[in-house]
Amino acid sequence: MSTDDRREKGGGHTGTLLLATVLGVGLGLLAAPQAGTETRRALRKRLAAMGEEFEDELEELRERGGRARSVVRERAEELRRRGKKAYESAAEELESLREEIEDEEDGGASPVATALTVGAGLAALAYLLTSDRAAPARERVREAAATVRDEAEARWDQFQRRRGNGQPTTESGTRIDAANSIPQGS
Repeated sequence: MSTDDRREKGGGHTGTLLLATVLGVGLGLLAAPQAGTETRRALRKRLAAMGEEFEDELEELRERGGRARSVVRERAEELRRRGKKAYESAAEELESLREEIEDEEDGGASPVATALTVGAGLAALAYLLTSDRAAPARERVREAAATVRDEAEARWDQFQRRRGNGQPTTESGTRIDAANSIPQGS
């Protein structure tokens, strides 16, 4: 579609709109129940009343907006203060932890830290031994302990058998002399 076609089509719409407006105003004037001056006076009163209502509503909105704005500003300031305080507290705690770590690296753990660690370990052990929720963990610990005990016994028996530098021993632990095959005391 060319530019001229568009102009003609757009001009047609504008003309139709203008014609419809003129016809609407004309029909309104013919069908009006009052004289033009009375209608204009009534319209002015209605518009003035609507303007006053609009101004009242607008003023109320401004007041609400002002109050809301101040509440939001106060809350934002409070949150900013809290955030700053939390940040400073965390920074101090971090610095304190760094100093503790440096102290531990320099000279070992403090007695208080050791006591707290032992206390925490005892509390965890008490929980493990008494809590119903820890029953599965207790069972796994028992199984692991039994496995370690069995392994330790097997290694001890191996050690007892080999303690004579590869020489065989009797059940009582005495070495057997391979040359004479006579048991000797150890």
